[in-house]
Amino acid sequence: MTGGGPRETGASAPARAEPAGIGSAGARDPLAREVRLLGALLGQVIIEQSGDDTYQAVERIRRRAIALRRVDDPADRDQQAADLDALDLGLTEAVVSAFSLFFQLANLAEARGRVRTLRRRERAARHGLLDDSVAEAIDRLRRAGQTEAELDAMLTRLRISPVLTAHPTEARRRTALMALRRCAVLLERLDDPRLTPSEDREIRRRLREEITVLWRTSDLRAVAPEPLDEVRTAMAFFDATLFTTVPRLYRATDAALDAPRGRAIRTGARPPRVPAFVRYGSWIGGDRDGNPFVSAETTERTLRIQADHVLHGYEAVALRLMQTISATTTGGRMPRALASRLGRDAEELPETDRQLRRRFPDEPYRQRFGFIAERLRRTRVAMTDEVGPRAGHYEDASELDAELAEMQAALVEEGLGRIAWGEIAELRWQVATFGFHLASLEIRQHAEVHRQALAALADGWDAGREVAPGVPLGDVLDTFRSMAAAQSRFGVESCRRYVVSFTVEPRDVTNVLALAQVAAGDGGRQPVLDVVPLFESSDALAAAGPILDELLADAGYRAHLAARGDHQEVMLGYSDSNKESGFLAAAWMLHRAQEALVAVARDRGVTLTLFHGRGGAIGRGGGPANRAILGGAPGAVDGRLKLTEQGEVIAANYADPAIARRHLEQLTAAVIVASTPEHDAAAAVAGLEGAPIMAELADAARSAYRALVHDDPGFAAFFREITPIAELSGIRLGSRPAARGSHSAEAPPPIDALRAIPWTFAWSQARINLPGWYGLGSALEAYRAAHGEAGLAEIGRLYRTWPFLSSVLDNAEMILAKADMSIARRYASLAQAGGDGRGARRWTLIEAEYHRTVAALLRVTERDRLLDGAPVLQRSIALRNPYIDSLSELQVRLLARLRTMSPDDPDRDRVLRLVQLTVNGVAAGLQNTG
Repeated sequence: MTGGGPRETGASAPARAEPAGIGSAGARDPLAREVRLLGALLGQVIIEQSGDDTYQAVERIRRRAIALRRVDDPADRDQQAADLDALDLGLTEAVVSAFSLFFQLANLAEARGRVRTLRRRERAARHGLLDDSVAEAIDRLRRAGQTEAELDAMLTRLRISPVLTAHPTEARRRTALMALRRCAVLLERLDDPRLTPSEDREIRRRLREEITVLWRTSDLRAVAPEPLDEVRTAMAFFDATLFTTVPRLYRATDAALDAPRGRAIRTGARPPRVPAFVRYGSWIGGDRDGNPFVSAETTERTLRIQADHVLHGYEAVALRLMQTISATTTGGRMPRALASRLGRDAEELPETDRQLRRRFPDEPYRQRFGFIAERLRRTRVAMTDEVGPRAGHYEDASELDAELAEMQAALVEEGLGRIAWGEIAELRWQVATFGFHLASLEIRQHAEVHRQALAALADGWDAGREVAPGVPLGDVLDTFRSMAAAQSRFGVESCRRYVVSFTVEPRDVTNVLALAQVAAGDGGRQPVLDVVPLFESSDALAAAGPILDELLADAGYRAHLAARGDHQEVMLGYSDSNKESGFLAAAWMLHRAQEALVAVARDRGVTLTLFHGRGGAIGRGGGPANRAILGGAPGAVDGRLKLTEQGEVIAANYADPAIARRHLEQLTAAVIVASTPEHDAAAAVAGLEGAPIMAELADAARSAYRALVHDDPGFAAFFREITPIAELSGIRLGSRPAARGSHSAEAPPPIDALRAIPWTFAWSQARINLPGWYGLGSALEAYRAAHGEAGLAEIGRLYRTWPFLSSVLDNAEMILAKADMSIARRYASLAQAGGDGRGARRWTLIEAEYHRTVAALLRVTERDRLLDGAPVLQRSIALRNPYIDSLSELQVRLLARLRTMSPDDPDRDRVLRLVQLTVNGVAAGLQNTG
């Protein structure tokens, strides 16, 4: 798979002269060596499992694709077609599997390469200030004149809230994700220069074993995952990285406060100055919008699973500290509070007391952590089982935190401050971050469901009648009852937010409070509720400010908000506005909505948190999150950031502990910088100057986009013909259906009903990426026609000075670089002979707009080629393309064959399966889905 046959080349073996594979940069590059090694091991596994003929077929196709990327020779193209035509279905599956698995292994190597690069840059950074780190952000504030008291105040109000969602954009099964994680751990061990030859051989043997497992593991799910399957997938990332990464983030931030250039680092020898500022949320098991499989029982079981995992985590830490904090008391005297606590422990847990006294007779801190571990075990049983010990457990996380604080005080009293402010402080950070619920489970439902539910109640409907497809009236009311029950069992923070999707008027928010009151009945308990309006359509975003203003003018709602500390969350949806209006217009609408909401909240005296519903793809608000934060409207951050992390983004950000910490650091650093008055002032000046230009560009881009996508009645059919949208909808990526409402193959959903995720995913599969750029070229050309070259030069100046515009255009540049019109043309050929006969004209419009956009963008950015400013990414894409090309060519051929097969053809299901396998492979190669 790497150009040299299945011969291993590892860390100590010489690299071959031929480019080794994805991301390679020469013989001395460790990334190139790792890609070679993984490719060679995969080659060996293919030969062992499928034979040399399969391996040789894979190599012929790979070499031909590389040659065609270098020189598009017609003879080579004809030979490639002959090679692919010669594949039977069995060999086709083996070839697709080989390329797909190679991409997954190469992605691991790239992740390892990124970690090595981060470490190298940190070692080389002046004063240890790595760019985009928390230390750099704090140093920047100090140099701007902020005092230590001001820094402490800033950190006190800092809040970072990532929200994990189960949006169906993760093409890999949990089984594969866990196997790949094991491979990543083995790769990391290969980096150790102290390995002996026998240790090196053993790691390679284990890698072969894991790759063999992956080779024989189906890439496709046999059944669609249920919501609780998605919950368990998220828990795998909590166990692997989140639980341990968060305290490391806090420690790095605390150390940054110690180090104004040369001062000794004292974190760990003094009380921490940094509060726990991260709070995780989750929609997994709570998101009901369009998902009839999420019920009140699902929500309750989700919270039990989360509590089980986090309490297991605390128990493991307590047991470890019981083994390590072996300090004895000085002079035989024990601090009074510690002695008193041990006495109460002995009364409540006499059997545990006997065991601990026998094991640790003169080591009170070990005894104390033993009791804490036992109480945590009992708490876990009490919270997650209907039956179990009720005595000796914690009522809530504050009790555990109080005991840990008491232990710290005793250690300090005995001169053991370093122990108090070390791992015990980190455990307290974890408790403050995760509580006993791990992540705050958020409920989401469509505003129309609430309208219909209230109307049904007024008409006296039975609880079993449906107010929406698959949603009985009783389920709507049971949602509020399950929230109240969850708060009683797991605490208010476990489940208090209710997101109202497709909010278009103030009553969409107040309807939720009305339904909660009905659900509680006379004398019943109402849940504590924070209602979060979600503005996602273009019209709703344009009216977001006035809607919020009217809501906050409602005396009844304002009384409710006062009881919640006058704190209002508002969510902005990035997907549907893009699908409606196009990339550029949606970006500007979202920016203007932020400005309007900030102004209303300020005028009404309300603390506002903006919740950004960003997807992984550029067409759904994706791209570097820290750049987007810095490009927000003035006042839109103010120390608070909340954003969704969806599907494959969760794995990308949290599969590796070092990358997870870097991700959280970049978010935190961006929030710190974006919350300064200096940043807001500069953004306000740039925004005032750029607003008229952006308004003109957005209008032109929206017109071009809608003319293609929405005004052409045949475009929906054209989209279905040139992309694998119908085929990928059956891959079972998630528990939620791909479209709103009921549809079938005979009556497919219109574009308006199609969810934004499959819309974006399908375009990326066809190598077009249309949602991420279409309309930009027309807008820039129209602006140049109206204002001349000086107009484009002015946009170029704004691009270099306005973080919002630079983020938007850089995202477009990245997605344009991942598109490939030569390959996309093959997909377009699927429509040119059929449909309404206008497929060729539509494709001509798309291709012309692509070239127009690239040319105009390069003039604005003053670059010769796309991604000249990001050479590492540019090279990675270039080296991946030949491999993706092979899968894309196979996908086009299989789609053409599938669409001509009769429903009763015995090979039809197998060909459909092969199409779906190519979808997974292309997604792995492009490193994005939806």
